[in-house]
Amino acid sequence: MNEKKVDSRLLAPVLAGFFIMGFCDIVAPITGRIAAGFPGQQGAVSFLPTMVFLWFLLLSTPVAALMNRIGRKATAILGYAFTCVGLLVPFAAGEGCALGWYFVGFGLLGIGNTIVQVAVNPLLATIVPRARMTSYLTVGQIFRNTSLLLLAPIVTGLVAATGSWRLLLPLYAVLTVVGGVWLQFTAVPEPQSGAKAAGLADCFRLLRNPAVLLSAVGVACFIAADVGIGFLSVRLVDSPSSILTTTGFYACRIVGTLVGAWVLTRYSDVGYLRWNMAAALVLCFVLLFVRSEAAVYAAVGVLGFTLACVFATFYAVATKAEPSHANGISGLMILAISAGALSGPVCSAIIRAAGDARWGMLFVVACVGYMFWAAWRLKIKNAIPKR
Repeated sequence: MNEKKVDSRLLAPVLAGFFIMGFCDIVAPITGRIAAGFPGQQGAVSFLPTMVFLWFLLLSTPVAALMNRIGRKATAILGYAFTCVGLLVPFAAGEGCALGWYFVGFGLLGIGNTIVQVAVNPLLATIVPRARMTSYLTVGQIFRNTSLLLLAPIVTGLVAATGSWRLLLPLYAVLTVVGGVWLQFTAVPEPQSGAKAAGLADCFRLLRNPAVLLSAVGVACFIAADVGIGFLSVRLVDSPSSILTTTGFYACRIVGTLVGAWVLTRYSDVGYLRWNMAAALVLCFVLLFVRSEAAVYAAVGVLGFTLACVFATFYAVATKAEPSHANGISGLMILAISAGALSGPVCSAIIRAAGDARWGMLFVVACVGYMFWAAWRLKIKNAIPKR
């Protein structure tokens, strides 16, 4: 496989899976709009992102084991089914429904997204050359970030047209169905050998490899920081259009992934990670102290650029460190995504204690600080050789 040209007919439906992955990330920025309907339940509303990310902790390694029995494509389609139902539950409950319906719907959305992420990343690995895996994972993140980039314009348009953002839910459900049907009718190959079984104990044994351990915690910190920024960015700007901070963040993420897709085919992925984490750490401190609305938009946007290739780099470094355990690495990396469950409650607690949303950035600073340290601990030899 490493010597063959990538078949675009196989690549396109798999990359569509990355677009669908982004649907779970609507929860953090949308939480602010949901909170407006439950003024007396702000603490409970802050746990909505937790309902999505909790399942990454509980289900990632069991799903990796299931994937060994039913295959990567079937596992992904199962995840699409849960995603679709999760999106439709709060919509079907109706405008003004009880908060519990959002918890149920976003819980199912989290289950579906966990399954999708466990399956789609190694599914991509079966159709692209191993030497270019970081680059192609970065391309996958372009598709994921595109779905997030479109969130604010879609919500703004729906509110202007209907007075509510809730039609976003069935719209994303329809797109999920389309992605599932497309993948079902695509003959994506399953690995015949070289991918060992990934039981729960097998996944955790992989942490004995220092590169895998550093990368797994790095993914956890990246997701926690990413969700934290989504939660905080709409609170750093005192404006009805504050959700547009997410547009700038993900627009710059897409630029970052495009640049990264080019850079990572030519230079060290670990080296590139080091420079980006240094810049990200500086920007986090900037957001702690700036008050200008324009400065917040600019800093959040550039921060999006610096975080564009983090997941792809950590995932690829771990996979290259244990190439015969691709399914186990996938389960372990997706399990690390459960760290996103901490962001809403922790940032909310910091804000309540400090009385200022900016101090919630301390949580993001801690996460980025670890990633900066881990990038210097990883060895350049794990990276893609210069071409």
